[in-house]
Parts: sequence; structure tokens; C-alpha cells
Amino acid sequence: MNKIKIKNNFVRRHILVGIIAIFLMFIFWVSHYEWDDEMRLWRAFGDVGYSLLFVVLIIGPLSKLWPRLNSLLSWRRETGIWFAIMASIHGILIVNGWANWDVLKFLGYEFVPQLDRIARMEPGFGLANVIGFVAILWIAILALTSSDKAMKWLGASSWKWLHTGSNIVFYLVAIHTAYFLFMHYTESFHKSVPPQSTFTIPFIVMSIIVIVLQIVSYVKIVKSKNNHIKQK
Repeated sequence: MNKIKIKNNFVRRHILVGIIAIFLMFIFWVSHYEWDDEMRLWRAFGDVGYSLLFVVLIIGPLSKLWPRLNSLLSWRRETGIWFAIMASIHGILIVNGWANWDVLKFLGYEFVPQLDRIARMEPGFGLANVIGFVAILWIAILALTSSDKAMKWLGASSWKWLHTGSNIVFYLVAIHTAYFLFMHYTESFHKSVPPQSTFTIPFIVMSIIVIVLQIVSYVKIVKSKNNHIKQK
């Protein structure tokens, strides 16, 4: 009976997080009204993904700073899985719609008729995409091991070590996102420059909050351990 209750709660949380993710995607889709439909779609998925990653990463530090929020920890798994779904769709849409499954184009190279050869068109584009690709691989591993069975098979310590990779994913995704928000779409871009993303300010605010919370919670843990040692 207890297992059925846990499973039902898991399903309910998935449904709720899924509804929130779809609602956020609609909001971001509408906010990018000046972009063409294809770019709006992959951008919306990416923005939602980063928003869900933000939620996953602040739950831990918040629970350490304010133990009353420990109940939020049970939401990390579902939120993380939906983040993986949104991020994966974002990546697939870009590879399919932008790069057309062309590895060279994905890395920023294009055929230039005037030069009659393949040339690198965007200096940072390829590196940003490689960073995004590595992040998605890591995200997939985290999503596939986000279950009690995976935890038992790997062992609690190994599983916990693996899932600390979510912090690395955050920095990879943040660098990838920052490139496209602040560097790629500039006047030097050889095609028309689209309007600035409305996600720029939320991205900056969320990134700062994650870093500050991680630092503050880490300091609190260190101080707590030192005080415990002194009391002994």
C-alpha cells in the first residue's frame, strides 16, 4: 500500500511539473514573438530547461540554509527529469533545424561560394555547441540514473557523487547560454541580427542566485562542522 502511495505521489509530481514546464514554454514562446517560429521554438525549450535547472539547484542550498524547506527535496527528481526532457528537445531542434545534422555546420563551418571552400563563420559557435552537447550527455546520464533502482545498483555514495555533476551541468549550460545571449548575435554576425532575447535578465538573475546560494550554504556547512569540532 505504501509503495502505491509513493508511486501515485511520483506521478502527481511529474504531472504538476510537466504542466508548469508547458506553461513556461508558452510564456517564453510568446515573449519571443519577434523571432521566426523555428528559433522561437528551440529558444523556448532552452529557456524552460534553464529555469527548471535553476529550481533543481536552489532546492539543495535552500534546504541547508532553512531546514523547514526540506520537503522541497522530494521535488528535485521530477524537476530534474523534466529539465532533461526540455534540454534534450532543445538540442535536437537545433541539430535538426539549424545544423541539419551536419557536423561541420554544428561546429560553425559553412561552404562559402566566393571562396569555393569550407570556412569557419562563427569563432565561438562551435565551442558553444560542443559545450552544450557535453552538457546534454551528462544530463542524459543524470536523468537515466534518477531512480531508486539506479541508486541501489550504484550504491548511495557512488550515486550521490554522480549527481553532484548537476553543478557541472549548470556551469556548462550557463556558459553555453551566455554565449548565445551576449556574443553570437552581434553586428558582426554575417546574417540579420534578431532582437535581444527577453530571457537575458532572468538568466543573469537566476545564475547569480544559484551561485550565491551555493556559496552561502557551503559557508554555513563549514562553520557548522568547525563549531561541532570545537564543542568536542
